[in-house]
Amino acid sequence: MSNYFFELLVVIFGVYLGFMANNYSEELKQRDYINATIKEMYVSLEHDIEDAVLNKSGHETGLKSVKYFGKVYRGEEVEIDSFEHHLLKLTRSYVSIQNTASFETLKSKGLNLITNDTLRSKIIKLFDFQFDMLEKVEEKYAESQLFANFYPDLMEILDQSLYFGNTGQLEKIAAPLDITNAEKSRLVLILKRLMYTRYFNISVYDDVIGDMKDLRKSLENEYPFLKEK
Repeated sequence: MSNYFFELLVVIFGVYLGFMANNYSEELKQRDYINATIKEMYVSLEHDIEDAVLNKSGHETGLKSVKYFGKVYRGEEVEIDSFEHHLLKLTRSYVSIQNTASFETLKSKGLNLITNDTLRSKIIKLFDFQFDMLEKVEEKYAESQLFANFYPDLMEILDQSLYFGNTGQLEKIAAPLDITNAEKSRLVLILKRLMYTRYFNISVYDDVIGDMKDLRKSLENEYPFLKEK
């Protein structure tokens, strides 16, 4: 009877060890999976920051073009050779592209895998809210569709004040512009709306870029292996 009981204990203990070993193996797989996903997020954020900085820079260039056309409006001397460059930048819009694959992976597995509550909140805020907001501001916010909203009116106003040579090269801009008072008012309002839209978009980028950098730093603090080369 004692031998049977001992054998039973051995079997139970063996099953228990097997169960614990299996759990440990699954925990290791899950940890490796999370680490790989976090690594992907960390790396993609670096590229997202670079893309956002480029878009922000584009809006800042757009502000310089607003100032250029402000000089044109006031009849001040401007570089004729820069006209086409500033015309292009004046109403250029941008596409907001972020890599959300790592976040979607975490969501599918359960965001509670990120045990640090503060870090988890930062991830959700950036990927679920701010990236969506950035996309809407650039691509769905009607005021940001600069070319469609302003370019036709701008060309209609400037049409009689631009003088081109036989090769199609701009040679002269009338100073003052050959436009009516009503057209002057329209031009001023267009430039103001372009300026305000650019400033608004830049402010959004400042917030999102700041939070992307903060999230990368928080990921480094939580997962030191990210800083390893």
